[in-house]
Amino acid sequence: MMSFTYLCRPTFFELKMNMKFYSAFLLSLLSLTLSAATSLTIPQIQGAGTTSAYVSQSVTTTGIVTAKFIGTGKVGGYFIQDSAGDGNTATSDAVFVATTTDNVSVGDKVQVTGTVSETGGRTQIGSVTATTILSSNNVLPVVSVQYNPDSWNWEQYEGMLLQFNQILYVTSNYYLQQYGQLSLNPVRKYSPTNQCLPGSAEYTAMVASNAKSQLTLDDGITTTNYTPIQLAGANGTRRTGERISGLQAVVDCVNSTFYIYPAKTPVFYGNSRPAAPTDLGNYNLKVCAANLEYYLPTNYGQGYGPASAAEAANQQLKIVAALLAIDADIYGLIEIEEGQNALTNLVMAMNAATVAGRYAFINDGGTIYGTYTKVGYIYRADKVSPYLTLKDNNTPTPMYRKKAQAFTLKSNNQRFIFSLNHYKAKSGCSSATGTDADQGDGQSCYNASRVAESTSNISFLNTCKTYYGDNDVLIMGDLNAYAKEDPITTLVNAGYADMHRAFHADSAYSYMYNGEAGYLDNVLANTSMKAQITGVSVFHVNSDEPAMFEYSGSAYQPDMYRYSDHDPVVVGIALGGLSAVDDVIEQGVTVKPTLIDESFTVSKAAGSLVQVISLSGRIVFEQKVTTDEFEVQLAPLHLIPGVYLVTVANAQSVSRSVVMKK
Repeated sequence: MMSFTYLCRPTFFELKMNMKFYSAFLLSLLSLTLSAATSLTIPQIQGAGTTSAYVSQSVTTTGIVTAKFIGTGKVGGYFIQDSAGDGNTATSDAVFVATTTDNVSVGDKVQVTGTVSETGGRTQIGSVTATTILSSNNVLPVVSVQYNPDSWNWEQYEGMLLQFNQILYVTSNYYLQQYGQLSLNPVRKYSPTNQCLPGSAEYTAMVASNAKSQLTLDDGITTTNYTPIQLAGANGTRRTGERISGLQAVVDCVNSTFYIYPAKTPVFYGNSRPAAPTDLGNYNLKVCAANLEYYLPTNYGQGYGPASAAEAANQQLKIVAALLAIDADIYGLIEIEEGQNALTNLVMAMNAATVAGRYAFINDGGTIYGTYTKVGYIYRADKVSPYLTLKDNNTPTPMYRKKAQAFTLKSNNQRFIFSLNHYKAKSGCSSATGTDADQGDGQSCYNASRVAESTSNISFLNTCKTYYGDNDVLIMGDLNAYAKEDPITTLVNAGYADMHRAFHADSAYSYMYNGEAGYLDNVLANTSMKAQITGVSVFHVNSDEPAMFEYSGSAYQPDMYRYSDHDPVVVGIALGGLSAVDDVIEQGVTVKPTLIDESFTVSKAAGSLVQVISLSGRIVFEQKVTTDEFEVQLAPLHLIPGVYLVTVANAQSVSRSVVMKK
């Protein structure tokens, strides 16, 4: 026994070796335990906060693949979503799987093992060690939502596949080419001073509303200037004002900014490229004012207009195509350089494309050289003739940008005065002083100078009435002021009616800035002139188009679209006759009831465009009607109680009615 005991007793060395063995074993077991992936649901991984509680931990989770962006230049991964969720609206039910391995398909139910990380605000699973496809062709767990910027929490939808059950408008295409992005919003945004008096409470409210976040639809491609442009249509464009219904997209966060990627090809509609101005009524004279954005025929490279002969050729091709499509009897052209030289070039090109001698221009006697901009007239010599000589109003400056010319319509010998203008711009604000400094009321700098131009024009046009022996005055041009700004209200208070408002309420626009629509290109008429106007049409060939199509743009197209940054404005006139402006609800169109809850019906509307417009000027509904009786359902519009304007417009008339939502 003693011998046995002795033999079984470990020595000190043996004890030491055994302790090392057991310690190593325990450490190995602990390491395996710590490195084993934790099985979690996607909502558990996401959590209710902005970052996951499982960062740097290995996890295993399960979800259905809703969208994938794997390949050269793409985001690099796919989204999986828990079809059941956890019932907690504070936690997202989806997560991004960062991988370049393309081993799954949309609709697959997969089990993924990888490491949780936070990258630029995005919770993701990376360093994937295992992927198992559990089943395929599953129904995608799409979540129906209504985007409301007043009450929206991006975190709760991070990575999820959403269907936006509403109409969304394209409000900006500024980054379409560079980043493959479009801004979307439930309503079109309008320039606050186009709808509200500067500095008013309504103006302040609209500024705040416009500043609220929009949806950014991204193509899911990280390469800049990627071609072909994924979100563009057949013409390579995507116009602001286009709409999309039932958009399905997944939510992603990149560099702390949320984007949505289309889960399937989005289908846009509405506001297609126009071929010619419409809704001008029964006119015998067509007048157009068009800003040409620095038309320069020679002497290139001075900072304004084309930088080369090739660019100049592109510019002229686009401008001439637009002017011929408008087919006006009189053109008032704005931002022309080299004066008579520019007008000569345009007239020659237009005559070459039509009939020799058809078009002529008013020679104002100015120099043909120099890069200063001025305004000028081109007219159809077979339709109208200038009466007496052109009058200039150069007080206050800028010079050569406030002109008046009377024209006689040859068919009936009737006459009117065409006042063409280009007021001081809202640029160079660092040099503005005193009352011309930006007052912070939305009118920008040099507003006082523009008011002085309007005041001067009122007196100037009174002298023109005497000189030309006619009282009919039409004011057009780029006044660099929106509808409710002081230069325009100065003219309105002097008896000149805003004809955009007369025909289109608050929905007219000719210019886009920062995703906001409005009109700097104004049309005003005194009482006798207003009675002869049959229609006002903004020819939307420019402001809704991406700038890449301009004559110097990387995606230049040899057509009229985006020949300038301003849309041309076209006016139909029954010169010597009467218009329908003061009698617009005489076509038998009815809207009933006017106190509405769920719907209202428009009668005798076949062939008309029906619009519902809020008092702030936002178009909340628009549709071309093919039936005589048409019912407008309110539920999809999500209107708040209040007063709305209903317009029913066709080529012959515009009918208006006021309704109240309970």
